[in-house]
Amino acid sequence: MSYANEACERADRYVFDIIPENAGPRRATTRGSVIRSVRNPGSQTFLAKEHAVGIVLRPTRRLRASLGSDRVTEYDAPVGCIAVNPAGVDSTLAWSETRTNLVIAIPSDVLSELAIQEFDFANVELRPPAFGTVDPTALGIARRISVELTGKATPNELYLDSLVALFGAHLLRTYADQMKQLPSPRGGLSARSARRIEEYLREHFAEKVHVAELAAVAGISPNHFIVRFARTFGMPPHRYLINLRLDFAEKLLVEGEIPIAEIAYLAGFSDQSHLATTMKRYRGRTPTEFRFER
Repeated sequence: MSYANEACERADRYVFDIIPENAGPRRATTRGSVIRSVRNPGSQTFLAKEHAVGIVLRPTRRLRASLGSDRVTEYDAPVGCIAVNPAGVDSTLAWSETRTNLVIAIPSDVLSELAIQEFDFANVELRPPAFGTVDPTALGIARRISVELTGKATPNELYLDSLVALFGAHLLRTYADQMKQLPSPRGGLSARSARRIEEYLREHFAEKVHVAELAAVAGISPNHFIVRFARTFGMPPHRYLINLRLDFAEKLLVEGEIPIAEIAYLAGFSDQSHLATTMKRYRGRTPTEFRFER
């Protein structure tokens, strides 16, 4: 996923809103959001609009938490302790001492696409572990993200995006409830549905587009949409959308009349850096290289 501009991007990411700006560095990538958070004693109520996961970087005592119910659990959180908050599930948390953690948020449709690529499943339900559970693998990825966010150099969005994808795969392998494969649709989209989807995406490619919207345009269940879309177009919706944005950006780069930063905005990327990392990843060249070495 990408966004029209950074302000819109942050407004759309509830995890950015719930964690104060001064808590620590943060970054949005095409697959999710990451924040290294240091927060003074306090509390919060949180409704996850995306799958949100916190990994403790420094031990914290006497946390009081609830997840999806009114039942409050008090526990000590050692380094590597993980808290998984599935999308759509509310939670509360109170802490009496400064806590340091790494938060990773992944949209539901992105995790579903990862599930298709990894396991050929689209219907993903996360099963949160018990409070106090330590996850060494998650800690290792969280530390790599933390180092990237806090280093002297500007964080590399492509590297962070790869780490978010790696973390998403770990979530699926470790905390996904028994992923029963959905009844296989007979084929791809009908010619009419495919045409309507193409027209919709070409009109809205620079905007934030959800899988549920596309499924509604096609007139089929969101659970079956990603599989049928991939069978019709040869790739998941997210990748198809990225290709449309990159095709548009390359056309403007060839014309050579508009600054690269403005091209990034017009094509639906958050900024010039976002365009550059995405173009390098999928097309093998940066916008500058494309403009001057074509």
